[in-house]
Amino acid sequence: MKDILITAIDEICDNKSLVMLDEASIKTSVLLRLLSILGWDIFNINEIRPEYTIESKRVDYSLRINNVNKVFIEVKRPSENLEQHQEQLLNYSFREGVNLSVLTNGITWWFYLPLQEGSWEQRRFYAADFLEQDSGTIADRFIGLLSKSNVVSGTALNNAKELYTSRKKKNILKDTLPKAWDKIITDPDDLLVELLIETSEKLSGFRPEISDVEHFLINISKNTQTPIPMPPRSIGTIQTILPKRSTPQPNGYINKTVHSIELAGETFYPRSWKEVLTIVSEKIYKRHTSDFNRCLNLRGSKMVYFSLNPNELSQPANISSSKYYVETKFNANSIVRRSLDLIRLFGYNVGDLKVNVNENNC
Repeated sequence: MKDILITAIDEICDNKSLVMLDEASIKTSVLLRLLSILGWDIFNINEIRPEYTIESKRVDYSLRINNVNKVFIEVKRPSENLEQHQEQLLNYSFREGVNLSVLTNGITWWFYLPLQEGSWEQRRFYAADFLEQDSGTIADRFIGLLSKSNVVSGTALNNAKELYTSRKKKNILKDTLPKAWDKIITDPDDLLVELLIETSEKLSGFRPEISDVEHFLINISKNTQTPIPMPPRSIGTIQTILPKRSTPQPNGYINKTVHSIELAGETFYPRSWKEVLTIVSEKIYKRHTSDFNRCLNLRGSKMVYFSLNPNELSQPANISSSKYYVETKFNANSIVRRSLDLIRLFGYNVGDLKVNVNENNC
């Protein structure tokens, strides 16, 4: 079972059209496929009841054993923010006395113990991200929590409760948090940079440049031996849904200047990193004008990358005098990442874009 499940997860992640799928497609091509591998009879409504009715509302799926609801599953499309739907799902689960619930957009999977105490976030005991986490580890968790045999025996619920309170979770987090912090400050995320810029302006009245923030974070990574705690904030859904396992993460462009880029056999000489993204956007637009609206699906947890409304963007650049605008307020690494996301969305390989930096900056 595990090997088949790993293969399925990897194939799902490698599907370039995943970001464009609607909710119904996610249900059939992702959820039901995985449940079948996990031992459920997807054609038996006594085991998997679609559109399970609770008063005047419905839950997408109820996994049932002997006519008893064991697991509620709610499915959304990949571009949906899951935070907006967890309260509804958990209210249904709490009302029906269902011990285990799952909220997913096909890539991000949030597992809950609805009958536990605390906020909805505190009842979320495990989160799987197909694009970021090891497929073998995810497969083990899915078997432990969702396989029919474990749900029938009660082992799934015991496993969930163990994860909720276990020292193993604390040890994993203890090892992971320093690595996560190091990754954040050596290759700062767009949201972190924006947060520092806004907070600095509030404190001083002056708005720092992106380069100032990047230099500050790089100096922290060089001079700090122990991780610096991050202020708490809510965790949103990752919305840039592209198979990251097969995409090399752009690193090492900060503090360097761009010399040229090669895109699908053509060479261009941008004057800045921002121009890299506008050039790539314009070339993709000219080649895929009729369906360029697909770019609107590329977005971060809190940021819009492409828009029809320039007021939604901090530093919008118009794309080839079209109705589309691209956000250019990114650091160099993020510029390359956004460019790779865009070309892959339209079927190109990462090798179709090559970025060359000036040697004297290396």
